[in-house]
Amino acid sequence: MNLEVLMPVITAEGDAAVVTAWFVDEGQVCQEGELIAEVQAEKVADEVRAPGYGFVVNRVAIGDPVPQGEVMCRVVDTIEADANQGKAMEDVAAGPRPDAAASPRPASPAAKRLAREKGVDLSTVSGTGPGGRITEADVLTVVSVGAAHAPRLREVIARNMRRSHSETAPVTLFTTVVMTERPQHVNAWVIKAVGRTLATHPGLNGRRDGDSFTPAAQSRLAIAIQTDEGLLAPILGDPETMTVEEIARAIEELAARARARALTAADYEGGTFTVTNLGGYGVEGFTPIINLPQVAILGIGALRDAAIVASSGDLVAGLHMTLSLTFDHAFVDGAPAAEFLRDLSAVLI
Repeated sequence: MNLEVLMPVITAEGDAAVVTAWFVDEGQVCQEGELIAEVQAEKVADEVRAPGYGFVVNRVAIGDPVPQGEVMCRVVDTIEADANQGKAMEDVAAGPRPDAAASPRPASPAAKRLAREKGVDLSTVSGTGPGGRITEADVLTVVSVGAAHAPRLREVIARNMRRSHSETAPVTLFTTVVMTERPQHVNAWVIKAVGRTLATHPGLNGRRDGDSFTPAAQSRLAIAIQTDEGLLAPILGDPETMTVEEIARAIEELAARARARALTAADYEGGTFTVTNLGGYGVEGFTPIINLPQVAILGIGALRDAAIVASSGDLVAGLHMTLSLTFDHAFVDGAPAAEFLRDLSAVLI
């Protein structure tokens, strides 16, 4: 038996992905269905389980880019035994199937859980527990000096950002929304308004495929969320049908799951438009990068106190907020993009 374990296709066939954590060592015995690795493509994480019983060999290195759909390791019947693997080979010959505890580098459940959360390769950790067992403290020591896969993962993200700029004709328009009252849940308030406005601007709401664009029947907004491992953008569907409070709670739940690395590929499927907010950092306007295969992204800036002219002609206290819309000029002309910003501002006032 020689089973190839393929990098899952979770974004697009051939796009690069990386292994962020191995849960089995090279040459370790695994059971069919056992979790053996965690992988990530762009900002989507997934789990990989063993396709059968055997020894895991030819693992790719953590952080090394691997095309989705290509081999990331193999599960085989036999391997050449060495001092560490001889016992496992004897067990196989005798018939019993040892579990992960028979690993040449055994680890406590807490250590395995922390390694998974932090993306640490247990094969690189020296165990200080009884019999060389890897403890939670051993993993924390590795984490404290930085996970080795992080630079490689950033390389994958960087390639995709460059791809967006190379495959789009980005143009950014700015507009300032003037208001007299400070809204609650600014992010949710704008997201609801975006959903309502996209209903009458289908040319910005959808997905491209090569040189063609398909408008979406509904809005599925990718919401940018900052985490320790980078910017993630899970999907919130049909925000125009929700209250502002419901949207705010949904965003909080998505953010909590994102920071706990609990999002799945399903949380990223079918996005039609992206919203990102840097207002909390004091940024007023910026040029967000289009989230392929979408054709537009909206940036929300900081709320600023300002004196505004009331209908009576008097100066009154008010607020300014800058919105930044980046769109792909290959699919969207300037006038329709400007009309979207104009109509969005009217909904927000």
